[in-house]
Amino acid sequence: MAPHSVTIEVLFVVCLPTLISKISVDALDPERLIQCPYDNYHRIRACWFPYHLIKCRKAPHSVTIEVLFVACLQMLCTYFCNVNTSSQVPGRSPSLPGAQWPGPSISKISAKSERNGILLCDWDCVYNEVVSLLAHMDDQDKGKIALRIAFIAETKLAIVLTVLLEKLQKDEQNRIDIYCVLEKVLQQDTQGLERRLLKKIITLASNHMTEKTQEARNELKVAASNTLVTLARCYFSDVVLELVYHLELPEEFIFITLGNLSSAYALKCIPFVGMILKVMISMLTLVKDSRMRQAFCGVLEKCSRAVNVYFMNWEKCPFPRMGESQFCKNILPLYSHVTSNWLSCEELELKKAIIKALGPMMGILLHKKEPQNPIFKEISWLLEQYKEEIDVFHITKSLSQLLEVSGEYKIPLPKAKFQAICSALHNQICSPAKQLSIENHKELFHCVLLLARSSPDDMLAFLHKQQKIEHEAVRVVSLELLRAIVGADLPETRVKKLLIVKSTLSDQNATTQGTFDRFGSLIGRIAPYSCDSLATSRQWVVDCISCLLCIQGQSINLGSAEEELRCLREALRAPDPEALFQASSKMARVVSEYFPSEQATDFIEATLGGLLSASPTCATAAGLWMKIILKECGGAMLDEVPDILAILYRHMPTIQEGSLRQFLVEAVSILAHHHQEAVISSLLSKRLPMDSDTAELWRSLGGDPLLATQVLQALIEKIKTPTRTEGSITSETEIDKHLAAAEPLSATCAIFEVVSALQSSKAVRELLPELFPLLLQQVSQTLGQKLPLPTRSSPSEIRKGLQLPEGNPCRLSIKAFESVLFKGGNERLVRELRKQRTWTLVENPKTHHEGVCLLVRLLLRSGLITPEIIQSLLPWVNSPSENHRVTSTAFLAQLMSDPMLREKKFLKPVLHILEEKSHDRNSIVRQMAVRGLGNLVYGVPEKLKKHKKFLMVILIRALSDPFSSEVIGESMKAVAKVLKELKEKDIGSSFRDLTQEIRTYFDNEDDALRLWSFVLFGILARLTKRKWKGYFAEQVRQSWVTLLLHLQDPNPRVSVECRATFHLCVPFLGLKRLQTAVNEHLDGTAELKPEELQVDICRHLAKENAELLENLYKNTIMYFFSRWEEIRAVAAKLAGIILEHTDRQRMKWLNLDHLLMSLQFLKKDPSPSVQLVATEVLNDICPGRVLGE
Repeated sequence: MAPHSVTIEVLFVVCLPTLISKISVDALDPERLIQCPYDNYHRIRACWFPYHLIKCRKAPHSVTIEVLFVACLQMLCTYFCNVNTSSQVPGRSPSLPGAQWPGPSISKISAKSERNGILLCDWDCVYNEVVSLLAHMDDQDKGKIALRIAFIAETKLAIVLTVLLEKLQKDEQNRIDIYCVLEKVLQQDTQGLERRLLKKIITLASNHMTEKTQEARNELKVAASNTLVTLARCYFSDVVLELVYHLELPEEFIFITLGNLSSAYALKCIPFVGMILKVMISMLTLVKDSRMRQAFCGVLEKCSRAVNVYFMNWEKCPFPRMGESQFCKNILPLYSHVTSNWLSCEELELKKAIIKALGPMMGILLHKKEPQNPIFKEISWLLEQYKEEIDVFHITKSLSQLLEVSGEYKIPLPKAKFQAICSALHNQICSPAKQLSIENHKELFHCVLLLARSSPDDMLAFLHKQQKIEHEAVRVVSLELLRAIVGADLPETRVKKLLIVKSTLSDQNATTQGTFDRFGSLIGRIAPYSCDSLATSRQWVVDCISCLLCIQGQSINLGSAEEELRCLREALRAPDPEALFQASSKMARVVSEYFPSEQATDFIEATLGGLLSASPTCATAAGLWMKIILKECGGAMLDEVPDILAILYRHMPTIQEGSLRQFLVEAVSILAHHHQEAVISSLLSKRLPMDSDTAELWRSLGGDPLLATQVLQALIEKIKTPTRTEGSITSETEIDKHLAAAEPLSATCAIFEVVSALQSSKAVRELLPELFPLLLQQVSQTLGQKLPLPTRSSPSEIRKGLQLPEGNPCRLSIKAFESVLFKGGNERLVRELRKQRTWTLVENPKTHHEGVCLLVRLLLRSGLITPEIIQSLLPWVNSPSENHRVTSTAFLAQLMSDPMLREKKFLKPVLHILEEKSHDRNSIVRQMAVRGLGNLVYGVPEKLKKHKKFLMVILIRALSDPFSSEVIGESMKAVAKVLKELKEKDIGSSFRDLTQEIRTYFDNEDDALRLWSFVLFGILARLTKRKWKGYFAEQVRQSWVTLLLHLQDPNPRVSVECRATFHLCVPFLGLKRLQTAVNEHLDGTAELKPEELQVDICRHLAKENAELLENLYKNTIMYFFSRWEEIRAVAAKLAGIILEHTDRQRMKWLNLDHLLMSLQFLKKDPSPSVQLVATEVLNDICPGRVLGE
């Protein structure tokens, strides 16, 4: 070989632009500015960067090779970090056609630069992205950014945690925000976390919580505490033991965190409760200041709550059951100390903390008889606190906890204490001085119900006594409490229910003026007993309803209603259930005339509340009343629709009996007849994935023939509306782009349920032209996305966050699409789609385009694709959504293979679209555009010659696509289709460009590209007759050695195609005798014996054409350095055959020293087979010589 003076620097500078040009612009932001390595003043857009380098390197600069190398490496790292999101085949680097990187592979370089087992480029990419997101926490929604970082951590948990921990140590100013992000990351499954990272998180957070410096802020301690609580979900014992270790002295935030752990993981903490309480007993005398005592009481409260939860759920725990005495002996000293020493405190916050702790502690201690008297003694102190300026809810809550345990375990309260509690609760509800909070009002009523259960006679006697007091407010409260007892349907008071209601209403009728705001709820409670088994109960129901109507209708004339009720009173004497149901239904219609629509929710709640505890006939009556009231009065209930649906939905899990459940779903249909839009909007607001109850409600709408079509049309509009604003992308939606849009997806799932329940296929067939493109668009839109987050109401909820719901939005969209096809009468098509696994291809982002092509092919066979559907899909090709462009281009690509394109006059616009999409920035879109152009051969073959020049220009350009081997392969297949239908004269000047381009892939590392390059070269050989014969013969002379060597290609399929092409090309060498000899080896299907073929070729060339022999030799030794060991071995063996069958005296061009040196190099080849061949050839060339002489 001739010596060269080219330095590595020069080689690098020349290769740099080519190397960088291999990087897909798809993998980078094409608008991103990149610093030029030659000139600091040059900042170039990524899409133009490779071209700028070629131009800029020609100008004089003082740039060093090190700077260039760093620039190149940065580009490559960025690319390989992003390559997973591009269309490259996994595990294969993109390659510039015909150009091979001469140095070691990037993967080998990167493999030497690992950090804790993670590639440096991967590490840097994640690090930079996390740092960038953290830097924008002030500019954007912090919860959204935390969610994005958590999403990255799903696959890069160790890297993300390491980065966050580093930032926590260094970035003092933003520690609180960083802790919030860390907390979000730890909410996912972190099982298998490295122990070093686990220990570091716990230690760092514990240190921040216990810092004594002046700079230590409570907000930081709260954030560190919350992080530890979240971490404890998977590593509870590690966190608890670390915290207990820190409790040598009282620490406020250690107490707070222990309390929160007990609250969040009640059952998990039980094995540690004894240890925690013993440590707390040991430091009782050290807890002196008010804030520390508050935190101390917080631990007592939450640990005691956890123990009470354990008492009710011990069978769910994996550890042996622990007895009540084990807990009581540790709680009692703490309870005694608190009640003996701290009750006299004046600080309101401490007093509140003590009150909150007393209830749960009392609940535990009541399980043992010994400490019951001291507990009952402290009830008086607790009731006294109602007089203080303190949040009384916590007093009521502690009382309710005490009463719950008392009732559950049948522990009677002393009579004096019972009366004292009743009076205190009654006074709290009556008191005009204090405005009751909603939660306290509920808790007070809950306590009353607990008292009614524990001693119903005493409770009722107390309330009846209160009714005799002259103070109206007292009597009203007493009536409300009686109604609450009746409404709760307590087993202990059920026998007396109707008598209580009747006496109550009589008193109410005498005192109430104006509209009665309990009408709806009382009707809901009473009406079911109109079909009770006891005739007297049925009579009382009529009397009660008469009283209610009198109260409700005082300002109006009831007219015939009173007479009708008297008649129905007699009808209810009949024992026949059917007669009772008819009479009860008539009574419901009478009541509906006076029913206040604003009390609909109270009525529905009361009706459903007693449904399960009622007898079968009463339950049926309740359902009938609900249907009748909704049907007769539903028109005025628009504002109540969301609340009514929420009540129905809430009761569905508990009401499973078929006939009763049917009442619930029919109620939804009745409401939808009145207020369709409101019902649909409310149902769409349910979180995804859709649960079985919501699905059943949608099916109830689909099963109603009068509603089904209207509901489908409304759902279509719900999906269409967001797509009209498509393209308005903000920074916020960029962060959330991996989440599906909630309402369109919910509407899509609803379509599946509604269509599944349709009684006829008519509605689907009529709406198919709208449903087909709409659902296909949803499939495309949701491709690769995750389910949307549930709706949240506040930033704090967003910060706390929830796990992303499990589910595949694309699969849900496919289910809807498939159900529409099936219901439209295409059962055979649906079976075929499943058989060919079409949907599996469609839902995978990597194979979606192939799935769409298969889908369209089967749909065309079924005749389901109409001009209207095609027209609706055409605008998608210009969508800003890459998914939509991929789907629509794949659709049109397959459509090109069908004659309907020409028949419906779509050919011209579709060809224009495909030509335009062949330039798209997305490589899959380009691939599909090229496929579509090739499919013209099948769809409209008679138009091929008209468009041949147009096609060849696009397809040849696609052969040199710098970013995607898939586009190149697709182009080769398309060219093959086209060439098979053309003659030599039809190709024109494209012949030259095509031939040269094809040859560049003969040695490509991609098996598919090598295979198709040989196929195309063979097609050109068949086509070549006269005009291009001389030119093609020259191309054959330049590439025949490559073909000869690839007869033994490592890929058997490539080898077979190469054999056919070599056979076709040999005649162009112009050597008849050589051609005859080759034909003997290649004719027929006999197994090829390559060595014999090579020997025959060498013999003939030695005699006939020394120039070709020289060409054979020089090209052969170049393949000593092929990437494939098989080709290196073949080349070495062929070199030996050439020397063996040729007179060396005539081989003036032979540089034997260079050959021997090259063979010596092959002796050290990594492949044993290559080493063996090289050794054999060396021995044949220099028998008896010592190597190196």
